[in-house]
Amino acid sequence: MNLYKLNEILPLINDKNSCLEHKCQTILVPLPPNQIGKTKTNIKRILEESSNEITKKLNGFLLAIGKIRLLSDVGQTFQDEPTLWVPVRLNFILFIPERGRRVRAIISKLGKKHIACLIHRRFNASFHRDTIPPVYHNFIFKLGQPVLLEIIECDVVDKILDIKTTLVEVNKEIKKE
Repeated sequence: MNLYKLNEILPLINDKNSCLEHKCQTILVPLPPNQIGKTKTNIKRILEESSNEITKKLNGFLLAIGKIRLLSDVGQTFQDEPTLWVPVRLNFILFIPERGRRVRAIISKLGKKHIACLIHRRFNASFHRDTIPPVYHNFIFKLGQPVLLEIIECDVVDKILDIKTTLVEVNKEIKKE
């Protein structure tokens, strides 16, 4: 999964309905011997490729990585393995969906029984039409329409995030991207 640049997502941090968290942390990144040449580039690629494993450790879904700062010119090896472990300091943004939190999304698919949305243009969320509040029963939903959702359930199924939500509010303006 391609990650956003940190400065693209950073303005959304202050929105309480974004479920985003900015963190700065030191981690050890495993660098295979054939990737020692361009260390920073290869570290970023490894982080992007292993974002599912990182997700488990950080209790959130990696959305953006900032500048990678090497803390040492020399990596470490453990036992007899050929992998070089490089200590790096990272600024990154996590998407942390939690039950009961509200999040902004854009309608991406209109089905007969449910409506699918995209959160931060990356994560799928859906809500059933029969859970729509009475205020919106006669409302005509359109693709690209911003909505405010409340997270009911959040699971990872086959490395794919599955977010079940309920509709809280609809913005009547259609967002163009």
